[in-house]
Amino acid sequence: MINKRYMQDLNAMMLLLAVDKYQSKRKVAEYTNTSIDTVNKYLRNLEHNLGSQLLINNTTGCHLTKRGRQIVEKLYDVADILEQIYTQRVENNKFKGNVSIAIPSFAYALFHTGSELDFWEKYPEIKITVLTNLSSANNSDIAADLLLSFSFEGKWSQNYSLLSKKEMKMNMFASPKYVKKYGLPQNTSDLLKNHHLIDYEESSCLPPEWKNLANQAKHCVFVSNSMYAVRKAVENGWGIGFLPNDEDTGLISLDNFNFDSKITFYLLVNEKAKNMPRVKAAATYYKNYLEMLA
Repeated sequence: MINKRYMQDLNAMMLLLAVDKYQSKRKVAEYTNTSIDTVNKYLRNLEHNLGSQLLINNTTGCHLTKRGRQIVEKLYDVADILEQIYTQRVENNKFKGNVSIAIPSFAYALFHTGSELDFWEKYPEIKITVLTNLSSANNSDIAADLLLSFSFEGKWSQNYSLLSKKEMKMNMFASPKYVKKYGLPQNTSDLLKNHHLIDYEESSCLPPEWKNLANQAKHCVFVSNSMYAVRKAVENGWGIGFLPNDEDTGLISLDNFNFDSKITFYLLVNEKAKNMPRVKAAATYYKNYLEMLA
């Protein structure tokens, strides 16, 4: 049971530990901003409570007895534990605050799927602020700590440096619901004349093969600047859309077209923010997530 005497003895033990370090009660008093009389009082009371002499004073300084040495060796473990606790507090404070990431609305669905919960389990005091740009695929006009870009490599602002890049395969997909009703297109002519296409309003980051098809299609029934909206439209059976390969969607890939297209994602970090611990933590998360994408 913790009581007042224990608290006083703990203080005295920390002073005893300091005496071993500085070999002088006077130096201990100076470093702890305590009077020499108070130091002596605490140490005398500790010796009384433990029933043993802990210190020997002579002309060369203040030294521990054998019993004092036994106690101090254990106290160093206590000091290490305290240091770990305080260090952890400092480290936790570093991982606190806001981290902004600019993600074009085109790709938002890929990078926010609920996996952020794992990140917040580890860093509960970091707030992620997502900035989206409706008109640009490279986000070059948004100031953020992290940036997701579709621009050509090396064409982004000099304020950013490359962290990671990932090439993803893309293909045409349709839902089982759509295929059941309309069947699969047999060739390009059938696709353009008889099928519904889902397209992107912002297409500067898309391969020219898809843009040519979308421009020629007779029935382009839905258009959005969001990949999330396009994916949902495809899943709902509204038409055929151009999406990243993902085996978990339950969609049907139109492999008979040999539509081997790719898109490259670039993850960038702001030069002014890259050494901040909270930004480093978020950057590591998004980098790892980018590498896991199909």
